[in-house]
Amino acid sequence: MAMQVSMPPAVSVFVSTGLSLLSLTLLLLLCVIRKKRRMEGTYRPSAEERKQTGAAGSEKPGLPLPLPKEERLI
Repeated sequence: MAMQVSMPPAVSVFVSTGLSLLSLTLLLLLCVIRKKRRMEGTYRPSAEERKQTGAAGSEKPGLPLPLPKEERLI
């Protein structure tokens, strides 16, 4: 014969409240860590340039600039 163990309602309320608070705390902690990481990063311009050129693929490395108009004397 299997015995059924039941918890009093007060214990289940405390357990569910504790789990809710724990999950809320973890969510808040993750949000703070993500915001801090976003605001306090390292400045690496070469990595950003590589990221931009990598997205361009096999295109030319840069857009050619048009030549300036020829200056003429009056």
